[in-house]
Amino acid sequence: MLMVKDHARLIRDYFKLAKVSRPLFALTLLTACLYKAFAIILPIVAALIIKALTEQNVGQTYFLISIYALIYFLNRLTYFLNYRAYTWNIAHTYHSIQSRIFEKLIHVDHNFTKKISKGRLMNTVNTDVIAIGEMNDEISEYITTIAQVVAIVAISASYNLPITLIMVASALIYVKVHDYCDKKYNIFWWKTQIADDKYSNLVSQTLSGIQEVRTFNMLSKLQAKTARIQKNYNKAYKTQRHYANIRGVDIRFIYYFFQVVLYILLLSLMSHGHLELDILILLLAYHTQVIDGIEKLSDSIAEIRLVSASVERVKSILEYKSAQELQFGDLALDDLDGTITFDHVSLSLDRQTILKDINFKIRRHECVAIVGNPGAGKTMLFNLLLRLNKPTKGKIYLDHTEISEFSRAVYASNIAVANQSPFIFNMSIRKNLDFVDPDIRHQIEACKIAGIHNFIETLPQGYNTILRENATNISGGQKQMISIARTILTEAEVLLLDDITTSLDPDTAKLVPRLIRKLEGERTIVMITKKPDLMKLADRIIVLDNGKISDSGTHEGLLKRSAIYRHLQANAPSVHNEKGGGSV
Repeated sequence: MLMVKDHARLIRDYFKLAKVSRPLFALTLLTACLYKAFAIILPIVAALIIKALTEQNVGQTYFLISIYALIYFLNRLTYFLNYRAYTWNIAHTYHSIQSRIFEKLIHVDHNFTKKISKGRLMNTVNTDVIAIGEMNDEISEYITTIAQVVAIVAISASYNLPITLIMVASALIYVKVHDYCDKKYNIFWWKTQIADDKYSNLVSQTLSGIQEVRTFNMLSKLQAKTARIQKNYNKAYKTQRHYANIRGVDIRFIYYFFQVVLYILLLSLMSHGHLELDILILLLAYHTQVIDGIEKLSDSIAEIRLVSASVERVKSILEYKSAQELQFGDLALDDLDGTITFDHVSLSLDRQTILKDINFKIRRHECVAIVGNPGAGKTMLFNLLLRLNKPTKGKIYLDHTEISEFSRAVYASNIAVANQSPFIFNMSIRKNLDFVDPDIRHQIEACKIAGIHNFIETLPQGYNTILRENATNISGGQKQMISIARTILTEAEVLLLDDITTSLDPDTAKLVPRLIRKLEGERTIVMITKKPDLMKLADRIIVLDNGKISDSGTHEGLLKRSAIYRHLQANAPSVHNEKGGGSV
């Protein structure tokens, strides 16, 4: 009883997670019931054929053979329909879970990968989601096989109760041994998954830092770490296979033992005239069906228990809660000016104050530079505007509306960012821009403003040129300018430029002041920068120091009264004075 309750809980968790299509599952269940019902009837008809033969009733024998053929055909037909329903169920569940995981990943915070490694994440979205999709069939088998075994036991008992009790005893022993091995198997399977996650994560990190691995000769240490992971994997896998062999092969000796016992008893009963040949055939066929049914039931239980681990892994992603849960409203107002107001805004993370009592207002189409020494809080200020974090105190307004009141879609369409390390998808330049606006005329215009159009035109396939993963077949500067063109293409009212000259070579960096001049008067521009030349271009400069606004004003005014600003101007490299090579 406890075992059944445990299985019911696992099945309930699965249905809650997978959002199973009820009509498709009902079809799977119905067709499984039908093909198993026809399987139960077949031995009865076979026994009747044997009886008709022994009575030399030719007409009835041919009639029963035709009935047997029809039932067998229906058995195969309903099995085929069950397989089709199972396939449709997998497709539905796979699409549903993958879509929800992808949507979740778009909105997680920066702490997500601290709790769920990239290696585990990749294994989950591939192996675990596929396994969960296949669980529909296992649940159907679990339910219908229990009904099938109960029906067979009831029919067998009506013919011969002692023989039926022996069949039940063999089934119970079989289930007990199988369940014990299955629990052990799952423990060590889980350990292999942990090792596999660690290995996948190590590979991911190695690929991300391949240059450092080569430069600092880390290969031997990485190989040692890989060897430790593989040792743990192999140890767990060896034990896992031990229990798998008992569960899958050795356990059949229980069936063979009881089959021999039944043969001896049935032949003894028949030789003493207590049993007819047709009943003997029927009982032997039902014993085989009971054991096959119990074996399928045990396999289904094993799969349900195994997939429950996958269910938990997917749940850990879908139920992940950000440290600061960000709420969006339903305000769909999209005719905005681009005015930004920080009203006594403070931000604390992990009990540490990052920003304290920030007050400023950025007017419509104003260009404002956010400057300060490393750790001053510049990036966190951008994170607040991008809604990656929410203020601990105070409020942020877009125009005259608190930003949390906007719908996610409206807010995202009005606040766009170009990062210092942009991401480009492994597809053509045009398709990368299609994500924002599929109109090629708009794409070309945005690329002209960004200063990358002429370079794209020199490529053999122009805008249809396929970029490798993260655009490794073009320079960092060229990738950055394509990213900036993508940001311009959004037509967002507010553009956030996060130190975009960091990855640019000097010739490309010279395009940025020209870009800002083109965008001035059309968009509200907020930029984080270390470059004195770009600071001078701003209508206003906000100087941050240890999470507070130290000063703000024009370039000339800050030179007179801000020691921090004078230090930044004197020590930061100029866009025009940097050394380097290459150009767009």
